[in-house]
Amino acid sequence: MKIKGMVGSEMPVKLVVKVPCAVIEHEGKVLAAQRSATLSLPLKWEFPGGKLEEDETEEEALNREILEELNVEVEIGVRLPLSIRDDGWREIQLVPFVCQLLTFDIQLIDHEEIRWLTPDQMYDLDWAEADYAIIENYLAYLESQKQNQ
Repeated sequence: MKIKGMVGSEMPVKLVVKVPCAVIEHEGKVLAAQRSATLSLPLKWEFPGGKLEEDETEEEALNREILEELNVEVEIGVRLPLSIRDDGWREIQLVPFVCQLLTFDIQLIDHEEIRWLTPDQMYDLDWAEADYAIIENYLAYLESQKQNQ
């Protein structure tokens, strides 16, 4: 798709993909999921989630994706700032939410492995690039929670 510019020139339209993801907390730890070796960014660690589909809210998409990927339900809480990755032809907008588990029988459907990490262990893994900003924002969120207590 192209958009006509003011002087008749054509500018390519950048695809924007919203990807809600879950920072799942449980007993003082956070869930990290390792991407499958067959996916893009193979074996990188991420916060689980997936693409927003047409006519879905971010929360609906996140609930659907967590159920599809981990076979659990979550309670969605605070929305953290976006993490944006620009691939040139598309922009990936990760939309992180702090979540709590409602069901606990996690089954790995799309991931190689999961780990439960304390906040000070989060940088120990090889994360997908865009997830590093989520870690920074989550740690800032935790610090603000401490200050508000």
